[in-house]
Amino acid sequence: MLQIPRKVQESGVRTMALRDWALLILRLGIGLTFIAHGYPKIFPSGPGGFAGFVQSLGFPGPLFFAWVVAIVEFFGGIAMIIGFLGRLVGALMVIEMIVTTVRVKMAGGVGFIEMQRTGWELDFLLLCVAAALALTGAGAVSLDAALRSRRAT
Repeated sequence: MLQIPRKVQESGVRTMALRDWALLILRLGIGLTFIAHGYPKIFPSGPGGFAGFVQSLGFPGPLFFAWVVAIVEFFGGIAMIIGFLGRLVGALMVIEMIVTTVRVKMAGGVGFIEMQRTGWELDFLLLCVAAALALTGAGAVSLDAALRSRRAT
């Protein structure tokens, strides 16, 4: 049987621990950003006003999609921070950021970086972070990991 030297094992454990803390940092960043964008879509009066914007973009069922976006942003942001359903929430965030980037920003003629208005660089960054979390999961410092370990025992 192949023996892995102790020093390499310890290094691997440290690397995995750093990876899990790095995932927590990414989850906090994307979660807080999504919460900040989702909160005004839900409170104080619900996404009715946002639905008007969604309708102006030509989406069918604007109130439905306004609720979907508000829920993904606000509650998805909370879920991402605590590391609950990390892969699923990450995938939903990726979908939202693709739609926002392509259907809203690019279709409106917005460039990657704009001098007079917001470009789609933040959308792209959020898409990349969400994709990384969708692929890796929430990591060991998460509710997902706690639930997995509880099921295993």
